[in-house]
Amino acid sequence: MSANTALELEDAVFRYQEKGKRNILDHTSLSIPAGTLTVLMGGSGCGKSTLAAVAAGLYPENGGFLESGTIRLYGQDLKTLDPQKRAAYLTVLFQNPDLQFCMNTLREEMRFCLENIRVPAGEMDARIDRAAAELGIAPLLDRTLSTLSGGEKQKAALSCLYVMESRCILLDESFANLDHEAAAQLLEMLLRMKTSGRTILAIDHKADLWLEAADEIILLEEGGKVAARGIHCKNLPEHRTDFERLGLFYPGSRPERAARPVAEGKPLLQFRGVSIRKGLPTRRKWGRTVYDAPFLVQNVDADFPAGCMTAVLGPSGTGKTTTFLSVLKQHPYTGRILFQGRDIAKMKSKELYRHIGIVFQNPANQFVTQNVEDEVCVGLRLWEPGLSDEACRQRAEELLDRYGLKRQRRYSPYMLSQGQQRRLAVLSVLAGGQELLLLDEPTYGQDARSVNAIMEHLREKVEQEGLTVIFITHDTELAAAWADKIYRLEDTALVEKSAEEVL
Repeated sequence: MSANTALELEDAVFRYQEKGKRNILDHTSLSIPAGTLTVLMGGSGCGKSTLAAVAAGLYPENGGFLESGTIRLYGQDLKTLDPQKRAAYLTVLFQNPDLQFCMNTLREEMRFCLENIRVPAGEMDARIDRAAAELGIAPLLDRTLSTLSGGEKQKAALSCLYVMESRCILLDESFANLDHEAAAQLLEMLLRMKTSGRTILAIDHKADLWLEAADEIILLEEGGKVAARGIHCKNLPEHRTDFERLGLFYPGSRPERAARPVAEGKPLLQFRGVSIRKGLPTRRKWGRTVYDAPFLVQNVDADFPAGCMTAVLGPSGTGKTTTFLSVLKQHPYTGRILFQGRDIAKMKSKELYRHIGIVFQNPANQFVTQNVEDEVCVGLRLWEPGLSDEACRQRAEELLDRYGLKRQRRYSPYMLSQGQQRRLAVLSVLAGGQELLLLDEPTYGQDARSVNAIMEHLREKVEQEGLTVIFITHDTELAAAWADKIYRLEDTALVEKSAEEVL
């Protein structure tokens, strides 16, 4: 191994089950030059996140079986490094930042990270303050981590990696929940880190943001094998067929518009004078609830047409997810939210949930079984209580095949990749038969082929069964291509936009 190599996998074979038939990493060999910014791309479930966990030493130490192969960090055999030394070489930001947090606030989390690598106590505050200033995350330092938006959580997690000053930072879909401006700011910080000699290895399904900055783009196929490498902005057109063959987004390409003009009709969901604040009530005064938090949404009127797909855009942390929670009566609001003309404040939650389904940002939070096929069957039986076991299994298998999950039907949902978990969550909720479906970042962590499968199935349900879909996304091209109506949350208002305006 060259002294100029940050990470090397040599003929690595890894599987999650000792006697399993499928190797997640199947004789994978890969080297990443030190001091570079490299982007790894590949289809959902091809082994990208597993590769990251193996490279960080989390597997097989905490699960799975490395049958053969060698992993080296800066020339050191990974097996010879204890966790503290590994962290000095490489730190990882995973797809779901919630899985990495241990403390209550970001400041406490950053101190905890520094304690783990034995930074002297007298140096900690200076490091944290410097990182906060350089990354622009000072307003997040003393906020409770569980109250942050998905995008804010990713910023918080990245700041923890930044403050540890590891030689290599590995990011697994870390920009997926960020708006373009926030992602560009973090990319600028990563480039500064690269200038100081650090290695940046990013796993992503889209290369557009990285294209000008990346030294190299590497494409992976099934089993974590290298399908093509040496790709950069100058020779990109030569590799278009590689992107298309693997079902990946080709940088700069836009999907064809599949949306339709919105037909005039009675809206299924309405906001009338709705105001929503950040966080929960903080105190009571003279028997009255007092809110100190700022408004996320203020005095908003909006209509969401029945039998249509509506997209909600907006910067990270502006309140899109919180607005969904208010529709489900899980977050306080003022004003009136009407479903089919009825005030939801007067509806029992059980009744409301019969009509409205949701897929959250983290799909693993809503699984209720230990088997992928069973998860789909739960939704099918809610919609058709008299469905026989045989018919249910057959229908579930057909749906799983459509979503590229048939091979994983006997797996636990928690063994799936993040992209596969999201497809399963969407499929399970669709099977439940509610009239309104709320989707929070439904295509996060998906390759181009999987995005099309999800959106085409939603469109089919809308056109054939009258389903109403409202989806949150940071992907303006997705919204422009698939949404019949688009709102953008800006300055506490929901502003209707055309596809041309959002692009």
